[in-house]
Amino acid sequence: TTTTTTTTTTRRRARVAIVGAGAAGLSALRAMRRQGHDARAFEVADSLGGTWRYDGDEATALKSKAPTPMYASLRTNLPREVMGFREFPFDATGERGGDMRRFCGREEVRRYLQRYAETFGLERFVEYDARVTSVVRAVRESAEEEARWSSAWEVVWKSGKDDETRREMFDAVVVANGHYNEPRVPEFDGAQTWPGERMHSHEYRIPNDTRFVGKKVLLIGAMASGEDISREIAEVASTVYLSARTWQNPEWAKSTEGIGARGNIFRKPNVKRFESDGSVVFEDDTVAADCDVCVFCTGYKYRFEFLPQDLVSVEDNYVAPLYEHCISVNAPSMSFVGLPWKVVPFPMFELQSEWIARMLSGVVPMPTREECARGAAELDAKLEPHGEIPRRHAHMFGDAQFAYNDRIASLAGVEVHASWRARMYKATGQNKRAHPEKYRDANMPDAAELEEARREFETIVY
Repeated sequence: TTTTTTTTTTRRRARVAIVGAGAAGLSALRAMRRQGHDARAFEVADSLGGTWRYDGDEATALKSKAPTPMYASLRTNLPREVMGFREFPFDATGERGGDMRRFCGREEVRRYLQRYAETFGLERFVEYDARVTSVVRAVRESAEEEARWSSAWEVVWKSGKDDETRREMFDAVVVANGHYNEPRVPEFDGAQTWPGERMHSHEYRIPNDTRFVGKKVLLIGAMASGEDISREIAEVASTVYLSARTWQNPEWAKSTEGIGARGNIFRKPNVKRFESDGSVVFEDDTVAADCDVCVFCTGYKYRFEFLPQDLVSVEDNYVAPLYEHCISVNAPSMSFVGLPWKVVPFPMFELQSEWIARMLSGVVPMPTREECARGAAELDAKLEPHGEIPRRHAHMFGDAQFAYNDRIASLAGVEVHASWRARMYKATGQNKRAHPEKYRDANMPDAAELEEARREFETIVY
């Protein structure tokens, strides 16, 4: 492993392995190279885009080494201006064949990531078709170096190009492999013997599917994917039931009339049990008879099978112990980019990556083991059974993301985000709750924020 000790005039140049080359991995790679680190990313897929790659139909997706949850018609649920990296604005480019809409389609986001990688020359540092199989801690021989920079790491990875397994040493590891890979399916009474078909939204591609046409379809989960997919399927299904424990707008819980373009979507509370006759009983004891299909829009599991379990564990989607949802308490030279959800992801990836890169170069201090442990303990105290937050929501942020971003910017020694980002995010949420079916194309109440964004973009040179 190559390490140059920091002096007042020289930055440390570390060898850094990045697991994943989606948006989070590319952001980490950009930050590392910008700080002068010798960084490489290992991506299990054979092309760029991460979650934003589209595999085509379900049969094709099943053959993919890294299937994604993208479906054909997916559009962003945030305006492009707030979505983009700070140093690389996601404004409407006007390029031929581009999607100029503020809430653009999936392919426009993938093209944006492609332009980001090309602009900063990142792809030559990405190993595609490369699966990291294990990361092994290597405590440094020098106690002083171990205390200053934390441990080194042996990364074992397998190339799909030649089927060879390789071992390499790195000073640091950044885990950026995303968390939309392994579907999370909650257990419900009677589900195993229910005669209908069960699937996860990860498998969904198009509504005009024989599983849905003319059928009674139940969707469980009403976050972004549940809301959007329910409306698509309702175009061809006879009846759609959308079941959730909580709703983005609390008023929706009181809804009894059919909604959607055909008035055939019915909001229901959480499922109580599945019956062997094909019916489904909800927690208010109402019954949906003869359901044909159940689509679980219930999120995903965090999975890091290549990491040592004595360093980081996952319990009900709570990744611990970590400092600021990012730095391993047990070995701060291991970090995570992109764990938080219900956030504006790309700008947060960028801040986390800048913090890690500057920390590894010695520009800002690496947190002490005591600081890390104290921060992790503070989070743990807020979670069940000690606190009120379910453990599966440990990394769910919502409006709290903006104070978090400011904190990470402070730790990184970089400028905080302009306030228009938080205001635009909140305006989008209000518009979505008021106009759930048309918020992407209705007039957004954010003219002032949009003007501030455009003025900021004009100042950026790359």
